Amino acid sequence: MASRIGRRDFLAGLVVTVAVSPLGCSSDDDGGGQKPITYSTDPADQAAVYPQGIASGDPKPDSVILWTRALPKAGSGSVNVIYEIASDEAFETVIATGSVDVDETTDWTVRIKPTGLSPYTAYHYRFKAEQTQSVNGRTKTAPAADQDVPVRFAFASCQDFVGRYYHSWKAFLSEAPVDFVVWLGDYIYETDGDPDFQTTAPDRKITIPDGIEIAPKVKAAKSLEDYRGLYRQYRSDEHLQKVHASYPFIIIWDDHEFANDSWADHATDFNDKKGDEKSTARRENANQAWFEYQPADVTFDANQAFPDDLVIYRTLRYGKHVELFMTDQRSYRDDHCIPEGGKTSDKPAGAPAGMPTYDEAGKLSANSSLGSRNFCKKEAFDKIEAFVKPKVLGDKQKQWFVDGMKASTASWKFWGNETQLLQMTVDLTLPAVPIIFQGIWYLTVDQWDGFRTERKELLQALSGVENLVVLTGDIHAFYAGELHVDFDAPGAKPIGVEYVCAGISSSPFQEIVANQVLALDADGKFGLKELAQDVTKFDAALTTANPHYKHIDSFAHGIAIVDVNADKDIQVTFMKVADVKSKAFDGKVTKT
Repeated sequence: MASRIGRRDFLAGLVVTVAVSPLGCSSDDDGGGQKPITYSTDPADQAAVYPQGIASGDPKPDSVILWTRALPKAGSGSVNVIYEIASDEAFETVIATGSVDVDETTDWTVRIKPTGLSPYTAYHYRFKAEQTQSVNGRTKTAPAADQDVPVRFAFASCQDFVGRYYHSWKAFLSEAPVDFVVWLGDYIYETDGDPDFQTTAPDRKITIPDGIEIAPKVKAAKSLEDYRGLYRQYRSDEHLQKVHASYPFIIIWDDHEFANDSWADHATDFNDKKGDEKSTARRENANQAWFEYQPADVTFDANQAFPDDLVIYRTLRYGKHVELFMTDQRSYRDDHCIPEGGKTSDKPAGAPAGMPTYDEAGKLSANSSLGSRNFCKKEAFDKIEAFVKPKVLGDKQKQWFVDGMKASTASWKFWGNETQLLQMTVDLTLPAVPIIFQGIWYLTVDQWDGFRTERKELLQALSGVENLVVLTGDIHAFYAGELHVDFDAPGAKPIGVEYVCAGISSSPFQEIVANQVLALDADGKFGLKELAQDVTKFDAALTTANPHYKHIDSFAHGIAIVDVNADKDIQVTFMKVADVKSKAFDGKVTKT
């Protein structure tokens, strides 16, 4: 497994901060009258030297992060990378240039942070290395905090590469331009063919060199090289590269950047069959690879242990009307309040008399996600959760978040949120359903339904914040709904709204639920199979049980776009594409 390196050595070859001047001139000669150096722009050369393209991120009024990965033609050793930043597309006015040496210690990734830029201004950038010039990129700084400007941005999540294609990104590139893209997690998936949600295709395979075997012929990433390799392969997609070259991204992670349904530095790959799945080294490898490959304005310290090695929660102000709070809901999260390895007769440690057992909350067997992370019976689960009180944000982040939200002077306060806040239940009090399945059930408690106490505390604390808008990924569906402090006893007026975007390509939520239900009702005799497999009936059941939802589409792929009309209103458009398992894109886009 690749070793972790010292912070000073790591940062020396990775982060370059450069002050720019408002005016300049472009030149490729050495100032001594010699013939200008010629750099190839042949696409084949660009693909060889810059196989993951270029990117920018975290736009601020005076700075932005610029990124690339430049490989040596010799296959090893150091590479000298020149960066150029211009105020025009033709690069006639270069306002900053310089060079940095990179090598295998950073996987040849480069991060440049130009400062002194002008607010709300488009800039163009490119790189030169190994006699090859990269494609040109365009980025845009944020407006000053008091600038009254229109804002248009996209938010997206969940782009499984295995057996799936990024038609969502291709369709998005044909849309009217946006200012930036908010990424809400699951940029990569750590497995190479998980049968629960992944399919395969000849040209959309993933290779994991080391890994952990989680099922026959299925690996999950483990080493630093594993996680780096995933980013390399995902970033090979041409449409993803074009989007990165066109717009700055504001990025957080969810679980799959490390491990499915993870909490802190614990995975859930084996549902505790092999004991506690704590793996701090694996988590740190995932963090380092994320930092190397994402253009985020955060600091990585390899000398610190997780979670202090990388703090990603942050806020970005975008003019007078938008402030964006990006939270981290994995690093500081507690375990699910019903552990995977718990026995059906168990109760939480120290529970008082009368506390429901795990089987009363839906747990059918030990070492299973059912009754732990998925399919929990609401009445009993709520009592267990109220006793355990698991947390998502951690005390420090929670205080930062609440204080920042309350202090914000922006017209609209957007929360970049990984997992759904809206309560999601289904009522299985149906004639054909056996008594064991009768009642109201949560479909997944890996989202905020499993952390009801903290959710209620947070929403109560934010109840006085005007124009609260939550943007969410993770669940692979398009949903929109109204937020209440108590979804079981909603007030007359919601305290905010939540918009949930479908995955770029990942298996839709209804499809995942249907696969899980097949394990319980394969022949349909319980009446569950048809309800789960028919998306119309599935969505109708959600609508009936959850009146706070105002839009439900549980089988979808796509991207959401937000238009902010000063302090008057916002408009959110769900842009849906159809089949993502076929290589050819049919061009069909549905907007709601």
